[in-house]
Amino acid sequence: MDLIGFDDWNVVMLAADARTAQLCGLPAHPGSVPAHTQAMTGHVIRWKTRYEFALEEFGVTATGGQGITREQFEAQKGALRQEIIDTVASMKPRAASGS
Repeated sequence: MDLIGFDDWNVVMLAADARTAQLCGLPAHPGSVPAHTQAMTGHVIRWKTRYEFALEEFGVTATGGQGITREQFEAQKGALRQEIIDTVASMKPRAASGS
């Protein structure tokens, strides 16, 4: 997917304590937010399923596939990659605020 977890698409700078938040002008880390964890876990499971299905269709797995072309596979992969980036971007403000 050409996504690295430490790249900008997946990183939010948050302060670990109130002093750092004040001095650096960063939002404070909200701690664990179970609702966000649950939502993201659901997204990741769905994304993984879609990617595995695309691999299967392309014939990359041991069971063959339905015969989609490399272009179709790359298009599906690209769409999935963009959806991941967009979803994470939409969740960053909520994660930073803890809401």
